[in-house]
Amino acid sequence: MVEGATTLTPGARRWRVVITLVVLGLLLYGSIAGSDQDFPLGPMTQYAFYVAPNGSVVQSALWADTTAGTHVRVPLDPNGVGIRHGELEQQLGEIEQQPERLQAIVTAQRRLHPGQPQYVRLYVVLTIYALHDRVPQPPVRKTVLTWTVPT
Repeated sequence: MVEGATTLTPGARRWRVVITLVVLGLLLYGSIAGSDQDFPLGPMTQYAFYVAPNGSVVQSALWADTTAGTHVRVPLDPNGVGIRHGELEQQLGEIEQQPERLQAIVTAQRRLHPGQPQYVRLYVVLTIYALHDRVPQPPVRKTVLTWTVPT
């Protein structure tokens, strides 16, 4: 024993064992039945998934036409429009069904960057990377949604 060090009492040791078992149990549950909503105790599937050797990888992006006449990629981060890229990907199905949900991004951009050109039209663009024997082929871009901001 190190001089000046104290040992744990039996009660403190039991408490640490209980806490360890609870955390391990939560991790096990999250890994088996959890979703990204449970992160960090559930899987973060946007980064961990299997792609077949001849499958494809799909990357989503949000683009905008602005009041200055430019076509820009929307910065999906807290400093850009207040949401992260993963949040957009998680809600793509709902956004395709209700494109007006993109209004929140327009509002956030106006609030966070009032001096910059504002968005007038948004595009959800998928870039598809087909794989052939795990080798990426030239990407294909597909615009899956165009939404004009109401005036």
